[in-house]
Amino acid sequence: MAQTHEQGHTEETEEARGLARTGEKIVRGLLALALVAFLAIVLRQTMASAIAERKTPQALWRAEQWDASNPETPVKLAHSMTAQTGGGDPKQIAAAFQQAVRLAPDRAGNWAGLGDALDVAGDETGARTAYERAIELYPKSPAINWQFANFLVRQGDISDAAGPLRRSIEGDPSLRMGAFDLAWRAGMPAGAVLRIVPPTQQDRAAYLDYLTGSKRLDPAAEVWKLLLAAPAPFSLDSAFRYFDALLAAHRVDEMEAMWAGLARHDPRKIHWQPQAAQRITNGGFDAPLLEGGFGWRTVSVAGADISLDPSIFHDAAPSLCIEFEGRHNLDFGNVVEYAAVEPDTKYDFTAFTRTDGITTDSGPRIAVYDPLDHAALWSQTPELTGTNSWQEQELQFRTGPRTRIVAVQVIRVPSQKFDNLIKGSMWLDDVSLKAIP
Repeated sequence: MAQTHEQGHTEETEEARGLARTGEKIVRGLLALALVAFLAIVLRQTMASAIAERKTPQALWRAEQWDASNPETPVKLAHSMTAQTGGGDPKQIAAAFQQAVRLAPDRAGNWAGLGDALDVAGDETGARTAYERAIELYPKSPAINWQFANFLVRQGDISDAAGPLRRSIEGDPSLRMGAFDLAWRAGMPAGAVLRIVPPTQQDRAAYLDYLTGSKRLDPAAEVWKLLLAAPAPFSLDSAFRYFDALLAAHRVDEMEAMWAGLARHDPRKIHWQPQAAQRITNGGFDAPLLEGGFGWRTVSVAGADISLDPSIFHDAAPSLCIEFEGRHNLDFGNVVEYAAVEPDTKYDFTAFTRTDGITTDSGPRIAVYDPLDHAALWSQTPELTGTNSWQEQELQFRTGPRTRIVAVQVIRVPSQKFDNLIKGSMWLDDVSLKAIP
């Protein structure tokens, strides 16, 4: 009996071992199949990637056949077809983006690309749905908002485009000018365009620049009020360009008002008293040169160096120095200031000058004139040559019946002689312009 029991136990053990070996073979077989499948996937992805490197539509079609699970391939295919001469087939491009969004439904860029493709293909409803899905996925994307805004404008949905335009500006300041221009060209009312401008001084100053450059001075006046109403600083360059646009449009009253407002807003930089008898700003050059507005302006030019000189001055340091280098026959007019005046009024202009070794028969002089009508007023001092200590230059004149602004400018007319290269230095100080009672 014991032998029979032992024999039965042995048979059971052998059977268990057999089953174990069979299980191991099955597991090894499954692992081998999995490895083969994995290697096949890797091979297909590698082949697809290698083919896609060619970046042609034909290569990308083949790459998609090798690996249909990669969401990047249909996007590359769509872009490749778009880049073809003539722009490719809009329906095929849309189909490629549709495949991309099926494979990666949470990628906002793919939905925006689908919107573009469907728009070109003529499916406006589908395009809008795709754009809206892209915005849902990435609401603050400046690029997608810009795409959507352009689509809405093309569809005539001007009011709906305001929100995406504003978000595009908020996300990417480089889109400011394009957004402003798109809104105006689309026929958006001035008040509505203003509402797409984010309420920052930088954005408002940029919008002021746009309006100034496009000669829309009435809307610019509203933006200027907003800039002055906020205590934060803003670009003086934008203010200067607005000033010059008003000057070019002969809107002198607005020039004075805007400059007075700027002086109140930023009194540390703008020292100006609009009701003072002295019409020249910074006549003693004791403040930095503003380079715009009713301040002194200097323009660099080859052959002359313009600077403030603290070592030589008439009353108090510094003075303005112009050093001619002797290598050019300069037509010079690179120091100028505008001053507001009253029409048909007599004025006394004085300035102190000093020279050192000014060569040629044509030296610098100071001209005072009406920049909007030279025939109404043009007066100038004698030319300055050689070496002279401080001298007072004086002009008395009456403004024209419509003269509201004058320019005070250091000029030099080119010499007609053979020895015409101007060299030497001129200093200017204590410039004054006052009405004569």
